[in-house]
Amino acid sequence: MKLSYREKIGLLVVIVLVVIIVFIAWPIKTIRTNIKNDTAKREAVQQQYDETKRLIAQIPSIEANINSVYDKTVVLSDKFSAHMENIEFAKYFETLLNKEPYKKSGKNALEITGGLQISDAATGEVPFYYYTPNVITYPILEAADTNGNLMETTDPVLYEKVENAFKVSELESQTVEVRTVSIPMKFTKEALLALEDELKKNETGVRISSVTIADYTFAYVTEIPEDKGYSEGNVTFTFYTMQKIQKPDFSK
Repeated sequence: MKLSYREKIGLLVVIVLVVIIVFIAWPIKTIRTNIKNDTAKREAVQQQYDETKRLIAQIPSIEANINSVYDKTVVLSDKFSAHMENIEFAKYFETLLNKEPYKKSGKNALEITGGLQISDAATGEVPFYYYTPNVITYPILEAADTNGNLMETTDPVLYEKVENAFKVSELESQTVEVRTVSIPMKFTKEALLALEDELKKNETGVRISSVTIADYTFAYVTEIPEDKGYSEGNVTFTFYTMQKIQKPDFSK
């Protein structure tokens, strides 16, 4: 069958259109789709890169914050006693009691008269101490507190005390190492009180937890002049020890 010239031209146009669609238009559409997908991936990668860059930029400030917290823990842990072996306790009390405040007429006003009874190490809970103000008129303030800041505006000092008490009450008790040392001693009342004051002042995590006194009059009536002002008894010291925290190493 012969095709007319017009039919040949029409067939040629169809063939050209098919070629354009198959070999040009379709690949272009596929390429455009790929470009669109790649653009979305690039934007996602760029966002991830920007976020990573932002986090990297924060590293110096994060390190500074961590070091600041570490420095605070060092100050806090210094208020606790260092871990000691049994033989070190004897040296500790020898050094502690051989001081001028515990001397009387050339002899010790605090004297160890027997062996030290040292407990095994155990864990103990140390709660945070806080003071809660007793606000007698609080129900009246609460009823009149429309905006939630009446106490803060009327009595800022009292408000700060109440706020601090609430914050500290939310803190959990801390677990530390606890050991007790019971010592039979001969002492004057003044020397014993001075020792307690020194332990509190030093803030080293050592406290007198109990005292038994054989003669509460401290030999007020005695036939031996050297014993006047003294009593024998047993003094129990409690040592609170906190584990030292390692200094952060940012090189790893």
